[in-house]
Formats: sequence, structure tokens, C-alpha cells
Amino acid sequence: MKHIFIILSVFFAGLYNLHGQATLVIQGSVQNSSGAPVSNGTYSMTFRLYETESGSTPIWSETQPAVAVTGGLYNISLGSVSPLTAPFSTVYYLGISIGTGAELIPRARLTSSPYAMSLLGETNLFPSSGAVGTGTVNPQSGTQLHVKNTDGTGRLILEGDNDAVIRLKQGSNSSDITFDGNKITIANMSLILSDDLNLPAGASIKYNGLPGWRLIDRDDFDAGDDGWSCVDDWTNNTVRTFQRFTPNTPFSQGYILRPDQNGNDVLKKKFDLTGIPHSRVRVVFTFHFFDTWSFKEAGWAGFASQLNPYTAPAQSNGYFQTGWVGEHPGEFDFGGVGYVNFFFNNNIADCNLRGEMIAQHTGNDFWLLFGSNLDEVASNESFGISNIEIWVQ
Repeated sequence: MKHIFIILSVFFAGLYNLHGQATLVIQGSVQNSSGAPVSNGTYSMTFRLYETESGSTPIWSETQPAVAVTGGLYNISLGSVSPLTAPFSTVYYLGISIGTGAELIPRARLTSSPYAMSLLGETNLFPSSGAVGTGTVNPQSGTQLHVKNTDGTGRLILEGDNDAVIRLKQGSNSSDITFDGNKITIANMSLILSDDLNLPAGASIKYNGLPGWRLIDRDDFDAGDDGWSCVDDWTNNTVRTFQRFTPNTPFSQGYILRPDQNGNDVLKKKFDLTGIPHSRVRVVFTFHFFDTWSFKEAGWAGFASQLNPYTAPAQSNGYFQTGWVGEHPGEFDFGGVGYVNFFFNNNIADCNLRGEMIAQHTGNDFWLLFGSNLDEVASNESFGISNIEIWVQ
């Protein structure tokens, strides 16, 4: 007599780990066409997972050749024959056929229980040796946890009533990254950066609670004059011409700016510190001496809060402050050329001094000025500047 089998019900009982392989336990009932349970015995049953309620190709299947049926009930573990490799990232339907018969209909829709395939027991352990993906079914190879948001910013929230702590371990060594609600603290860790550390405006690195100097501008004149100009005196705007050149030497000082009309002309530039918190300004620069300067001839550098109007004496009005004075070291001959001979050469400085000056300044802008007290035209005596750095604190 030919039996017609139907699936009365399918219950998804739970998740287990069989010899290291995750399995899905199901219970079901099989009846014949009259509604009575089928005869007790063992039956060959094939199970298939589909992504659709009807039609399509199964994404997984296995055949269990001897499923025990008692009183019409059976209890089996899916994945005990063929590894259960489905990602459980969408709704699945279970199709069942008995022996060589056609697949029974309708397919059973999986409930929520199978979608915890990565968790086992009360310990919530992930038994899989592969990467775990959250928001992605293709976690990056070589990772253990890959969190992805395909609609926008990926976020991983770690929340604690007191602190939120991430502990990094390697062997017996560990380091904690702790957030206490106000600041992030990194303990027992040396930071090594493979790229630049970029701080936003207003941020600073502190040592023992004191902020360090921050470099905010560098004028090396590699691409132009960087906004510098030349005038005949710091108190007015009579424009003078100046040169931008690089000396032809094995140990170049880089590009240099130099007045090319009168030796005592002034090089100047206005700097704007708007949006950059500061209380002090430090300027570091290289000052170049051209030709053998006479006794008491010197170069100078200074700050100015404004250039006009000018009311003498300038210092009493707070307009100008000399911060550095440097003298040519004199006429010496060491038997070399260029930098050591101190002979005049229109393209090579006789001497170069690295200078620095610091001023207390909380304003948004200031003028930086360089000049000299030379008494000859630039073709006989002159000065130049290069490698200018502006630091704030």
C-alpha cells in the first residue's frame, strides 16, 4: 500500500554543538493521508533550506538515511551530516522529503531560534573559528569581529555605569583604554604613530599639565614669497623690490628673501592668529649677512602691533618691539670660499645666524619685521631671511 506523507508540524527545539559542528535540532510529526501517524520505524529523509517559500534552488541540503519515527514523531539535528553553512542572514524555509517522494508542502518557515547559530549555551561563546560579522555577511578576512553599517556610520558602543574600558592583551602584558565620562586615559601603552598627528585649532599636547609649543606656520619660500613685502622703513609703506633666490652651494640654506635696492630696507609680513588660542608667540628664523659689514652694523628682528599711525617713540606706544639683534662676526679668512671666507658674494651669504625671539601676545594679529642699520646700497651690503617658523603656546 502506498503511503502519502504529510508534515503536520515542525518545531525548532534548539541549538547544539555536535563534535565542534553547530547543529539545529528540530522536532516534527509525520502522518499518512488519513491523518494517522505513520508506522514506527526508520525513514530516509532529506532536508533543504530555501530563501523562498516556494520554487528556487536550495542553499543547503542533507539526507539523513535512518530517521527514527515513533508514534509519528521524529527528532533530528540538521547539520549532523552536512555542515550547516547557511549564514542565517535572511528568512529561510525548510523543505522535507521522505524517501524518494516529492518534497512535502508547504515548506516550514524558520522561526527566530535558528538565527542564533553563532551562540551556544549560557556562556554566549562563538564556536566558529571564522570572523563574526555584524551588519555584514562577509566579515573581513583575518578579523574576529567586523561591524558594518551599510547605510551610514559604523558605531560600536561600549557602555558602563562607571567607566567604559577596552583591555588590550598580549601574553601577560595588558593595557587599558578607559573613558570615565570626561576623558580617555591610556594606561601602560607607548604610542607609535606611522603618520602625522594632526590637532584641530585650539588643541594642544601638554607635558605635566603645561601646553607645548605648536608650529602653526612655516615660510620657506620654496613656492614664492609667502606674502612678504619690502619697504624702505618699518613706519611707512614706500615699496621696495626684493629678491627670492637660492644660493648655489653644496649645503644650501634653501630659498632666501633679500632687499635688492638699499641694504637697510625692511622685510615685513602680517600674521593672523584668529581662531588659534595662544598667549605667547615664538619666531625662529635664519638671518643671512651679505658682504663684510662694518663695526657696529647689525641685523635686527622685531614685532609690531601696527605700522600706522606712527607716534614716536614707538616703544612707548606699544607699536614696535625689537626681539633680536645679530652682528656680522667680522672679517676673517679661513682659506675657503663662500660661507667661510666672509668675502662679499652677491649669491652667497658670508654668514648665517639662527635666531629666535619670544613675545607675550594674546592679540589676533601681529607684524613680523626684519631689517638692518647698513649704510650702503644692497649691491654692496645687504641681509636676507629664510626658514621662518611661527610657534604659539
